[in-house]
Amino acid sequence: MASPLHAQDSKKPQKPQTKQTQFISQAVFKDLEKAQQAIDAKDYAGAITALDVVKAKGDKLNDYERATLFNLYAAVYYNLDDTPKAIASYIEVLKTPDLPEGLRDSTLFALAQMYFVTEDYPRAIQVLNQWFKTVPEPSADAYVLLAQAHYQLEAFKKAETALIDALKLAKQKQQAPKENWLALLRAVYYELGDYAKAAKVLEILVAQYPSESYVLQLSGMYGLMGEQKKQLATLHAGYLGGLVTSKGDLLNLARLYLVEDVPYPAVQLLTKAFKDQAIEPDAETLQLYAQALALAQERDAQIPVLKRLADLTGESKHYAFLGQAQAEAGNWSEAISAFQMALQGKDVDDASGIRMQLGTAQFNAGRLSDARRTFIAASESDQHGQTASNWIKFVGAEIERKRVLEQDPATGPQAAPVADDPADVESDNESAAQPAEIEQATPVTEGRAAETAHA
Repeated sequence: MASPLHAQDSKKPQKPQTKQTQFISQAVFKDLEKAQQAIDAKDYAGAITALDVVKAKGDKLNDYERATLFNLYAAVYYNLDDTPKAIASYIEVLKTPDLPEGLRDSTLFALAQMYFVTEDYPRAIQVLNQWFKTVPEPSADAYVLLAQAHYQLEAFKKAETALIDALKLAKQKQQAPKENWLALLRAVYYELGDYAKAAKVLEILVAQYPSESYVLQLSGMYGLMGEQKKQLATLHAGYLGGLVTSKGDLLNLARLYLVEDVPYPAVQLLTKAFKDQAIEPDAETLQLYAQALALAQERDAQIPVLKRLADLTGESKHYAFLGQAQAEAGNWSEAISAFQMALQGKDVDDASGIRMQLGTAQFNAGRLSDARRTFIAASESDQHGQTASNWIKFVGAEIERKRVLEQDPATGPQAAPVADDPADVESDNESAAQPAEIEQATPVTEGRAAETAHA
């Protein structure tokens, strides 16, 4: 807050005024100079004492001396954070008749700032509008201050108009828009629900003032607009540039990779995040990691992750996921163990469905008697009863066929009665036989419990 004693020397020459020019007398100047020196030394109490001496002269002061006096009072109170007294002092300055234009304009703008600081936004707008009428070349920052006041009053269209005026003025002077101007304009468009314009402003912010905040805001804006590919591209670029670092944002990016069917970058991201300890291995993150590995066809890497997940939570569904992964890998013994743990785990949701998967794994492992007992237990379910009954018949026939074969090897497999031929069994997977009319009873697709880790 420059005082008039110093500001006069640095002011550009003014056009001659028609009204009579007033001067500060030598005696008053000395007292005001003492106050100015005290202000410079941050001796505000001394400054007020010196100013009070001048104020005591009362009617002996001319208009210009009185205006200068209260302008210095305002500077003191401003530095003391006594905003009400600073405002009162500026008002006294403006009451002065024949006030020089330069002092009038600077006082109006300072008063508008004071009203803004005290959150008296209507008065700040009123004084600013008065200031705009008096100054020949208003600054872009003044329009921004006006926009801020309108924004606080939720007059968003007026705030937009003021900001556009500021940007036009800056462009005319070949000045780059300031970061806080653009940030305010983005907020205005967001409040107006114009997400497309908000995204355009954010694109400029990301290009000119790159930061994690703007990258995340732009990505989120694309998400609000339903443009997931742009949302992913923005986060991906931010991640490569080191601007996406928090756990939540990294997980969001990993999920976006999976939604857009590009699982391998999700695997890379999560692998690095676990290694760098940016993400802690908990139930949520390990399940997402297993899902990414499954979609990326990294089945061998998926199994230890699922095992860690199941051991961590003890939940039935996680042991079921592990059993399904082991079954897909043809690890029937490990699959059997996982499904048995699923039946004993917490929050068992579909025991009969898990038994169907367990029975299938037991059958493919050659443990026919165990498989038959498991399917008998599953047959009590309304949902899986018919499928389990088909399995029981098929497994029983297989047991009988093996019994006959063991008694008379020469008769061959045709000597025993055989159930309906297995349906939909690929020729290269003979060990994973299934009976006819079984509704998706493989280890990886049976019922809710057969949801894969990437379901």
